[in-house]
Amino acid sequence: MRKSFPAVRVLIILTSAFFAARTLAVEPDLEFRLGGKFAAKVSLVDLQDKIKSHRVRFFNVLMNKEKTYEAFSLKDVLNFAYQTNWVSDQYSDIALIALDGYEAVSSLGKLQEDGGLLAFRDLDINNGWEPIGDKKVDPAPFFLIWTGKNQTPKAAYPWPWQVVALDLLRFEDQYPAIVPKGAPIDSSAYRGFELFRTRCLLCHAMDQNGGKIGPDLNAPQSIAAYRSKHMIKEFIKNPSKYRYSQMPDNPDLSDLNLEDLYHYFRFQMERKAKEH
Repeated sequence: MRKSFPAVRVLIILTSAFFAARTLAVEPDLEFRLGGKFAAKVSLVDLQDKIKSHRVRFFNVLMNKEKTYEAFSLKDVLNFAYQTNWVSDQYSDIALIALDGYEAVSSLGKLQEDGGLLAFRDLDINNGWEPIGDKKVDPAPFFLIWTGKNQTPKAAYPWPWQVVALDLLRFEDQYPAIVPKGAPIDSSAYRGFELFRTRCLLCHAMDQNGGKIGPDLNAPQSIAAYRSKHMIKEFIKNPSKYRYSQMPDNPDLSDLNLEDLYHYFRFQMERKAKEH
C-alpha cells in the first residue's frame, strides 16, 4: 500500500503556487492614460482574454526582413481601453510611451487606419525577442508594427518598441509651445506646423516641448536666427550631405513643404520675441 506524505504534498502545492505567483508577477502590463492622468493598467493575460490576437507575418522595414509576431489590432486595443473617446473630437493624438520615457506621438487619424498592430510575442524566437535598432535592444513588452506597404517611419507612422503605456491627449494640452497661436489655419506657418507635428516632433522640440533625440529648434534660440533659409531647407532635405547624424534624409519634401517649415520656424521665433 502506498504511503501518504501530507507534508510533501503541502510543500508541492506551496511550491507550485510560488512559481505561479512568480509567473504572474513578470507578466507585462499595459498602462492607459487620459491627458497624462492614470486611467487603468491591464495585464497581457487580461488583454488576451478580452481582445482577439493575430499571427502576422510581414516585411519589417526597421529590420529589413520578414518577421512573424503575435499581436493585437491597435484599433481593438484602443476600442477596449478608450471605447469611443479616441475617435471623438475631444482628443487629437496619442502618445506611445516606452520604458525609457521616449514618447512617439501620432495623430489619431493614422491610428484609425488598418495595418497597425501591437505585437506582444516574437514567433520567430523560441524565448524572448529578436533585438532591434542600432543598439540591438529587446522590443518587449509591446512593439507597434505596421503591415501596410506605405506605413513606414518616413511616412510619419510611429514604430516604437518597449511600449509600456498609451496616453490619449489633446495636442495643444500636451505641447502648448508647439502650436503656432495666432497663425491662420490656411497660412504657410500653420502648414509648416502640421508638417513639423507629423515629421519632426518625434525627434525635435520647440521651447522644450517635444522630442529629445535632436536639438530644440526654438530654444535657447530659433534655428532661423542663426541659419539662412537656404541652409535650413538644404539641411532638412539632405542632412547626410552635411554631417553624420540620426536624422534621415527627406527627399520627398517639396520646396513648398520646406518653405512652410521655414515660415513656421520664423513664426515661432517672432511669437516668442513678442512674449518676452
